[in-house]
Amino acid sequence: MSGIADMDSRIAAADSEFPALFQLFGGYFHQDWRQEHATPAAALTAFIEEAPPEAVRAAAAELQQVLDLDAGDAALTRLLREGFDCNYRPEEDGMTPSAWLRAVAARLQPAG
Repeated sequence: MSGIADMDSRIAAADSEFPALFQLFGGYFHQDWRQEHATPAAALTAFIEEAPPEAVRAAAAELQQVLDLDAGDAALTRLLREGFDCNYRPEEDGMTPSAWLRAVAARLQPAG
């Protein structure tokens, strides 16, 4: 039961606990994101190119924290939708939320 309560509190505090992710997912995957970006990859590229480098680094670090929670896909779906106001549904492209978040994390890593 504490896992559900813990996720509920993370969802409620998502904007303050994960501000860079809140900006990424809520700002680039808002309800009309498909009108601005042809694909989820294009929306993510826009964030990477438009956000200050420190915001991209912060988003990568926060996303690693989310992945380290080892939450199930149902909890990650709730966090994306309710906590970050993300209107992209990875399932529509045949991906689980955890797989998509891992792919996003890989894209946020600096080229090296």
